[in-house]
Amino acid sequence: PAAAGPADADTRFAAVIAGMGQLLRHEPYLGDWGWPQAIALAEGARGEDPFGYRAEAVQLMRLAESLSR
Repeated sequence: PAAAGPADADTRFAAVIAGMGQLLRHEPYLGDWGWPQAIALAEGARGEDPFGYRAEAVQLMRLAESLSR
């Protein structure tokens, strides 16, 4: 089997969305991982966003972060 390289932007963004769901549910498995880390990862994994859905997801994360304070 070929060695796995770094995950592409689509895979990283999908992981962020999964993490967002866990943050919204207040899952205990996340440890110290929170909204700032999710937002930073999402911004770094935005990639191609022709319809603006990923940018909108980042905005929703920022809103959720502000509501969690």
